[in-house]
Amino acid sequence: MPDRPDADLTDGAPAPEPLSDEPGGPSTASPAEALAAIRSSQESVRRQLQVSSTALFAAWGIAFLLAYTALYVGYDEIEQMPSAWALLVLAVCVVSAMAFTAIHIARRTAGIRGQSARVGAMYGWSWVFCFGFAMVIFGAVADAGAPPLAMSILTNAVSLLIVAALYMAGGALWQEWRMFALGAWFAVIGSIAAIVAPPNGYLVQAIAGGGGFLLAALAAVVVERRRS
Repeated sequence: MPDRPDADLTDGAPAPEPLSDEPGGPSTASPAEALAAIRSSQESVRRQLQVSSTALFAAWGIAFLLAYTALYVGYDEIEQMPSAWALLVLAVCVVSAMAFTAIHIARRTAGIRGQSARVGAMYGWSWVFCFGFAMVIFGAVADAGAPPLAMSILTNAVSLLIVAALYMAGGALWQEWRMFALGAWFAVIGSIAAIVAPPNGYLVQAIAGGGGFLLAALAAVVVERRRS
């Protein structure tokens, strides 16, 4: 305790060293350097948490290309529907792409809370409910006696309608033009595929649908490189 009112509280303590930019001496960052460091840290965190559009587009592009090529090759002209093995390939490709999407998004958004998390969750569940509703429609129409060719056209068209609508909705929600454009593209090729009818309609989707996803993945790579 100091022995006089005006005593310096630092008496007896080593004096602080002056800030210096000399090599080997203490230094301090300028405001510009500090701001640059903060921005670099924020960008690093953003990249770690950001969902990779390239990875998702590529996964679905490969899934569409393989699945619809199998439907085209495995189409039974007599039964007017894809064979069992082609439908199995379709199921494996779709489930694999959905699993990859879910795992990727879950890892990138782990720990995120608030409005963004709620919006993402609601958007994800909208896919589940829409396709669940579609399955009910397909079953009801089949039970009503729809011919196999009509079922092939219906199942394909409704599935692409859901994809197109939800992609465009997601693009509008997050102001993501690539996502919106991809949804619009699927609306176009879905219409063409419905008019052409199977099996040629499946070939249209394999090339234009799978190719559309892969082109979107390539565009995402270009955009990310320009940003970095």
